[in-house]
Amino acid sequence: MGRAEDIFNRIIREGESAIDAFIADRQSEELFLDFKQSADNGTGKKLHDKDRNNMSKAISGFGNSEGGVIVWGVDCRDDVAHGDVARFKVPIEDPKRFLSRLEGAVSGCTVPPHSHVRHHAVELKDRLNVGFIATYVPRSYLAPHQTVNGYQYYMRAGSNFLPCLMQY
Repeated sequence: MGRAEDIFNRIIREGESAIDAFIADRQSEELFLDFKQSADNGTGKKLHDKDRNNMSKAISGFGNSEGGVIVWGVDCRDDVAHGDVARFKVPIEDPKRFLSRLEGAVSGCTVPPHSHVRHHAVELKDRLNVGFIATYVPRSYLAPHQTVNGYQYYMRAGSNFLPCLMQY
C-alpha cells in the first residue's frame, strides 16, 4: 500500500477526526495530499466548472505521478504566518450528492479516463447532511492522462500540479 492509499484509508477509518487532525497539525499540501474548497460548497445544480477543472488537473497530476488524495471542504492557502497549510473547515452541503457529481464527472475529466478514482463522503458529527469528500487518485498504469479542458498533461511536484511540456 502506498502513501496516498494510506491517507485515503485513514480518512475512511477516522472520518471527521482525520480532517480535524490535518487542521490542528497545520498539515501542508504535499506530494500525496491536496486540499480544495468547492466553488459553491456543493449547493449548485451541477458540479461547478471550477471544481471539475480542479478534479481534472488532480486526476492528471496524481495519476501521472505516484497518486494522491484531494480533501474537498478544507481551506488551505499560503500566508506569511503559517505557510500553505490546512487552516479551517469549509464543509460541503450534502456531501453524498457532491460525491455523486464527482463520480459522474470522472470519466470526462481526462483522456484516457482514469477508471480507478474513488471517493468517500465524511459527514460532520454534529450537523446532518454537511461534510467533506476525499477523492483518491491512484497512480495510473494507463498514463499519461491529459486534461479535457486545456488539453494539458500534469505531474505532481511537491504541493503543486505542474504542466508537462511535450516535445515533438
